[in-house]
Amino acid sequence: MAFVGFGLYGLFGNPHIEQMSPEHWESPFKLLTAGMVIFVAYEGFELIANAAPDIENPKVNIPRAYYWSVIFVIILYVIIAAITVGSLDFSQIATAQDYVLAEAAKPMLGKIGFTVITIAALISTFSAINASLYGGSKVNYEIAIDDELPKEFTRKLWNQPIGLLITSGVTIILVNTLKLESISTAGSVGFLLIFAVVNYTGFKLSKEIGGKKSIPLFGAIFCFIAMIALLIQHYSVSKLDVFIALGIIVFCFVMEFIYKKTENKNT
Repeated sequence: MAFVGFGLYGLFGNPHIEQMSPEHWESPFKLLTAGMVIFVAYEGFELIANAAPDIENPKVNIPRAYYWSVIFVIILYVIIAAITVGSLDFSQIATAQDYVLAEAAKPMLGKIGFTVITIAALISTFSAINASLYGGSKVNYEIAIDDELPKEFTRKLWNQPIGLLITSGVTIILVNTLKLESISTAGSVGFLLIFAVVNYTGFKLSKEIGGKKSIPLFGAIFCFIAMIALLIQHYSVSKLDVFIALGIIVFCFVMEFIYKKTENKNT
């Protein structure tokens, strides 16, 4: 929030503010696909639903948490993007793409600002990793209870679902073998597919859950369109990223198919 406050103040009189003019914008399709790449930044919202068993009065508090958090984060992200583009030259943004927020703090706060934002980014990353691992382990546990994964996933190690250890191990392997761009693309494609299916399920079960049909229906349609657009754009830029994303998804479906076939045969 301090970055936003100082950043908005620093925009006044900054020569780079002209870069926000529509004449510098990319085509609508590129803007859409760029948004889908960073869609993984919104992945954390699903953790709200994953934590439903630990939330008091979930039917009331979960929708409230979603609406307020999503609206707040969208506004915050737009402001941060505007501050970054208005504070740095495009060439600087391209050079500092891995630490661009820290670089954007330099014109306003100097070297101290760069250091503070870097530390804040590390803390934020650690927090996101912990939240994702927590949610992932809960998902493995709940799916195993529903007999969609082997019952071994319901076991606990050090009072935590064993899925936490498995998820952590796979994550360490992936981040050390794949490029950041490949991980981001695969993550965005995977989450768009998951959110599309979840929204479609909400549409089909709207009567049972007492929800509106229109919201999940539009959600499913837009998620599917966004996923296809992202794949088309990235196929022309980096075919490897697309193959990795689709490979991970196909691998998950194949493993689930093999498990269900084996389970049915044993039964």
